[in-house]
Amino acid sequence: MTAKHDKRLADLERRISNGAVIGTISQVDHEKGRYRVKSGELESDWIPKTETRAGKTKVYSSYEEGEQVIVLSPSGDLSQGVIVGAVATQETQAADKGNIHRTVYPDGTVVEYDHEAKALKTTIAEGGSFNIAIGGGVSISASGGELTINAPGGIALESATLTHNGKNVGHDHKHTDVVPGPALTGPPAG
Repeated sequence: MTAKHDKRLADLERRISNGAVIGTISQVDHEKGRYRVKSGELESDWIPKTETRAGKTKVYSSYEEGEQVIVLSPSGDLSQGVIVGAVATQETQAADKGNIHRTVYPDGTVVEYDHEAKALKTTIAEGGSFNIAIGGGVSISASGGELTINAPGGIALESATLTHNGKNVGHDHKHTDVVPGPALTGPPAG
């Protein structure tokens, strides 16, 4: 009778111990959205991770090999486990203030929102590009030092001043060397 109780007790201890496990991602299958997690000598089967949204609105952000995560397993069965989040260290923490929401990418690109300052900042790594597409054919893109705005319906700009390369080209700019008639004007005055 004691051996039977010892076996049941050992099984219960194992299940409790495996209920919440901290480990590192050992393998990634992006196509299936599955991961293997290693904790000590133990490695999980292919398991999913939670997302902030997974219905009509979807969010995707993959883990990478070596990233430290937490696995919750119903009844302590790791084959039923789900990765519920990553564990940041001082070296991997993305921000150091509570009012900052920041995503840092491996290439150095940073997207940050400071809700206290009401400031959104995006820094794209050298050689990068961006594109914003709005229904109806409107788009803003930048690549290689060039900004392109495509607005089939036109662009409306309201501004107290408008300059180009240091020259006033706004509604109140003046031209030099104006000659009445069909002649062209000189360049805008500084």
